[in-house]
Amino acid sequence: MKILMVNTPASQQFRGGDTTQLKQTAAVLRQMGVEVEESYELEPDGRGFDLAHIFNLRTLDATERQVQSLKHQGLPVVMSPIYLNISFPLWGTRVIENLFNQATSVAQLAQGLTGLKNHTLRINRQDGQVFAADTKNRQPDYDLRQRRILDNIDYLLPNSILEMDQLARTLRVGNIPFSVVPYAADPAIFLDPDPTSFIQEYGLQDFVLQVGRLELSKNQVMLAYALKELELPVVFIGGNMQPNYIEWCKRYGPKQLKIISHLPPEMLRSAYAAARIHVLPSWIETCGLVTMEAALANCSVVASIAGYEREYYRDLAYYCDPADVDDIRQTVIMAWEQYQHDLPRRQKLKELILQDYTWERAAAITLQAYQQVLGAKETEN
Repeated sequence: MKILMVNTPASQQFRGGDTTQLKQTAAVLRQMGVEVEESYELEPDGRGFDLAHIFNLRTLDATERQVQSLKHQGLPVVMSPIYLNISFPLWGTRVIENLFNQATSVAQLAQGLTGLKNHTLRINRQDGQVFAADTKNRQPDYDLRQRRILDNIDYLLPNSILEMDQLARTLRVGNIPFSVVPYAADPAIFLDPDPTSFIQEYGLQDFVLQVGRLELSKNQVMLAYALKELELPVVFIGGNMQPNYIEWCKRYGPKQLKIISHLPPEMLRSAYAAARIHVLPSWIETCGLVTMEAALANCSVVASIAGYEREYYRDLAYYCDPADVDDIRQTVIMAWEQYQHDLPRRQKLKELILQDYTWERAAAITLQAYQQVLGAKETEN
């Protein structure tokens, strides 16, 4: 079996969860004897392949072109959509950006954050576009184009039942066969790492950590603002492509905030181990790979209610509303204070990840889907 895995050209630059999923799944499939090649071209060359596996339904222009090209070449196409209804994330990130750009006083910022918490804050742009909590917040043809892409997909590999449910309700594509392929983490890398290197290098231990690009979608500025008046050490680790954003984090966050732009893998593992809790109040996570990595490293974890993380972490994590600084603050305090008491809870989460969220399991489900699609194709012929 020869498989072509496809992601957008931009994924090479951002290297997010979709890229991790592609590369880790490909690596295990190769160990299982499947021949896998990768392509990041807008018109992938599918000659000689049995099937194409494309990642990410969010990047419309590139993904639409890639799928059309692959189908034109006669290849069956499987997709990991990594789908999220973007109405809520687009509203949240746009109003936060506008708020922190426009606020001229602490009182004005606080008033805006109250509107954000109550989901009443909105933006009325000069071009007529409105961003509000109760609107679609996207171009009129956005859903139509996504459905058009999915019309050419033979099999879906969502990362959760909640994701598939959202796909079916928003895009009305419940008739496409699917299997749930969960995200995963590598226990050989992240399970119980040694904190010594990070502690020696940075002099920090027992702190609030967030790993991920510093950007609106990851919501570090709301976390920083929420923790401003607390005497908790806070560390953000990740690159930044939005200069204003990192300045907001510094200006509105706690004085003891430490921002580290990049760490090599060994030091990142050590940072997880040195931290007390990991907090990701993100707008866009379908799972939150860094949350899973942090949990394996013995952090208590705080996730967001905006995505599908409850399906993954169940009652073994804490959850917060990314639009509510008060909720973020209180949830972090609870996770911090309950850390010692939560030892059995953290151990259960580790066991859950080791059992259900491994790349070996993800690859096995993926291979079964490939076989089902190719078997159906042979039957048709």
